[in-house]
Amino acid sequence: MNDQLFTAAKGPRIAIVAGEASGDLLGAALIKALLLHFPTAQFSGVAGPKMLAAGAKTIEPMETLSVGGIVEVLRHLPNLLKLRRRLVRAIKKETPDLLITIDAPDFNIGLARKVKRSGIPTVHYVSPSVWAWRPERIKAIGKAVSHMLLILPFEKSIYQQANIPATYVGHPLADLMPLIDEQSKMREVLNVGSAKKVIAVLPGSRQREVKVMASIFVKTALRLSEVQSDMVFLVPFITRETRQIFESEIWLQNAQALDWRLMFGHSHEAMIASDAILLASGTAALEAMLAKKPVVVAYKISPLTYKMVKRKFLLPYVSLPNIIAGRFIVPEFLQDEAVPENLAQALNNYLLDKNLASDLAAVFTSQHETLQCDAAARAAAAVAQLLPKRAQLC
Repeated sequence: MNDQLFTAAKGPRIAIVAGEASGDLLGAALIKALLLHFPTAQFSGVAGPKMLAAGAKTIEPMETLSVGGIVEVLRHLPNLLKLRRRLVRAIKKETPDLLITIDAPDFNIGLARKVKRSGIPTVHYVSPSVWAWRPERIKAIGKAVSHMLLILPFEKSIYQQANIPATYVGHPLADLMPLIDEQSKMREVLNVGSAKKVIAVLPGSRQREVKVMASIFVKTALRLSEVQSDMVFLVPFITRETRQIFESEIWLQNAQALDWRLMFGHSHEAMIASDAILLASGTAALEAMLAKKPVVVAYKISPLTYKMVKRKFLLPYVSLPNIIAGRFIVPEFLQDEAVPENLAQALNNYLLDKNLASDLAAVFTSQHETLQCDAAARAAAAVAQLLPKRAQLC
């Protein structure tokens, strides 16, 4: 197995490790911005398809890190620990100028700690949610991270109090998605009639998530179609495997008669074209906020995992729109509450009450403006300051 990270070519050598689709998006934007500063830079570690297209190299598929939940992680723990040891050995052997870890804190903070001990600067992109649960993690973060890149504005004060260098950069998604409503334009692009009711359905990016949420979401669509006519369900997927899981559930629930549009990618377009969005909690909730569309959040994990993490929650909500607002502005249905009856009713409320939808869009527009900071450029500028002078001169 070849774990060599870099070639002998001149230029900054940056180890980079991302987890999940959201980390791949952040990593790709950061790589592109850094290449404007350092055209000969090399990026290598664990990367997804967008990062690979931007010029990164990977020694392991990024999906290896896409494991969520305490119980679920335990099943994959031996492979995760083996991968982390491989990365630590490769990084220490080749001594890159910098390590950038993106999200996936349970894996990446431990990796960064080991690398930082060897004298290599470390940057972590996206703060773990210490403001939501397990605030004691801030001490471990301080030992692992030379600099933190923050995507939420209220996080800055937390890191100042902990004396951890940090820069608020905003969120790249806020830069990518339009401030104004482009629903009509996007419906033309996706060939969706203007008279139809459109629901964007996002059951998650991980296979584990989709296996749990697919049945609930298909049943929700069936129930909603009983009270709403002429409906279209746009369902974007990241992988062929997740699409197959969802498609199988459509057949199992005998829901083939509904107007399903199953797509690869195009989640932003699906959200913008929609009248309302149903999604599994995660980064997609932030995307829905930036699309300025009514959203219903649902999520289920193993009962044991939920029991273990619930005791450590500091906030009464879990989705980013509610966290950023500091109050409940979108409905969340977790665990036993995530049932088709509740989800269909919440979606139907949005479809029937135009004032409810427009009021929410106004709040989301204000939040979008706060997060729109040219994040990739600001992140790249912060990273550039941490590269050794010899690397900057290459």
